[in-house]
Amino acid sequence: MEASLVFQIVNTLVLPAWIVLIFFPKKAWRNPVIYTFAALMASVYAFYVISHLGNFNMEAFSQLEGIKSLFSTDQAVLTGWIHYLVFDLLVGNWIVNNAQKTRYPITSSSRVSYFVSCWVPLVFCATPYLNWLK
Repeated sequence: MEASLVFQIVNTLVLPAWIVLIFFPKKAWRNPVIYTFAALMASVYAFYVISHLGNFNMEAFSQLEGIKSLFSTDQAVLTGWIHYLVFDLLVGNWIVNNAQKTRYPITSSSRVSYFVSCWVPLVFCATPYLNWLK
């Protein structure tokens, strides 16, 4: 299957997971649904990682040029993109879980949830401070 088609599939596959995360944050079935979507995409990610292990160069991680060379094929960029999608989804889910555990109303507004979905690393880093401000 061509990388561009897989790219479209994983981009489409992650959308329902984010919809669940944004619009149904307090439902008991949210975590299993998010983990199922993440597992499906992670299996695609694992396929691409394993199928391209022969091209792996550990020394490439020591310089920026080496990292750029790792992403010189469509399959490598796709693998990185899937990693990003899965990681963002899981961190977004963690943020929602943590907000509920600490009773921080981060999930009470769809605008805030949208912000979380677009800026996961920033919100993840700010979460301890948000809890402190509460």
